[in-house]
Amino acid sequence: MVNQREEYERSQLSPSNNAEMSSRKRMPSYRIWGSADNGDIEFESLTAATLEGALKVIRESFFKYESVCIGVDLSSEPGAAEELEDLCRIAAKDGVSVVAVEVSTGEVVSVAFNKIQILQRTRTKSSFETFMDNCKFESSQALVAFMHNVDSRLNLFEHHNVENILEIMFLATLPSHGQRRLGELVTAASVEIGRQLKSGNDVKTPVEINGDDSITNKNSVPELVSALCTSEYSHKIFEKLGFDSLLSAEFTEFECRGKKFSDRIGDLNKFCHLVTKRLSPTPPTPKG
Repeated sequence: MVNQREEYERSQLSPSNNAEMSSRKRMPSYRIWGSADNGDIEFESLTAATLEGALKVIRESFFKYESVCIGVDLSSEPGAAEELEDLCRIAAKDGVSVVAVEVSTGEVVSVAFNKIQILQRTRTKSSFETFMDNCKFESSQALVAFMHNVDSRLNLFEHHNVENILEIMFLATLPSHGQRRLGELVTAASVEIGRQLKSGNDVKTPVEINGDDSITNKNSVPELVSALCTSEYSHKIFEKLGFDSLLSAEFTEFECRGKKFSDRIGDLNKFCHLVTKRLSPTPPTPKG
């Protein structure tokens, strides 16, 4: 049987029909997850062809308007945002990120940069810790330190008894395409990628960067999806998709360059929320 919540998630993405998909040029590794707005928007796995467009969404939306980017005053420190783009590229190499593309223009209008986190059986630094150690700019280091701080408050691997987690790391939509549920739909597509992997289907998509098209963590299969919601709007999206809220933290707890995050963010968003959803395999297609 299909869980009602899972059925709801799948119903949000109109199923793809290869005969009806747009004729725009695609990478050989192209994989579509569905469409919306009567086919005007297509949801697909991130490829090298859409990577720059996805980074543009991060620059024009996430870096400017996301709560913690505001809290660390990212835009005031030249070079800090570019440093965080490298974190997006690292995530892209796992082959599980998703973009929403406007068919008429070919423009990427929404993105979820997703990363597979792996249980470390020996005491080694997490991917966030390793990246943080190499940060050159105070604001980008403070943002990654915030992510690590909240993540480390609850060991999700132990809490859920899992070895691999698909983390929805950076989620953003162009302001010009807001209020169209694109953030919700790229999140639903991300969950579906995790579910397909859990079912034994190899749906990871290589993203060539600097001539290297290898997939990081290629054989790691996620059992859980996690995210850190830094606005009440994103928190509602994840709750709607059946994620559980495990803990919350106030922005008053964090500082950057002598000022609390909350002083820069204001009263609209006061908390961040760590959310998770356990993956179940995709039900087999009925025969006959």
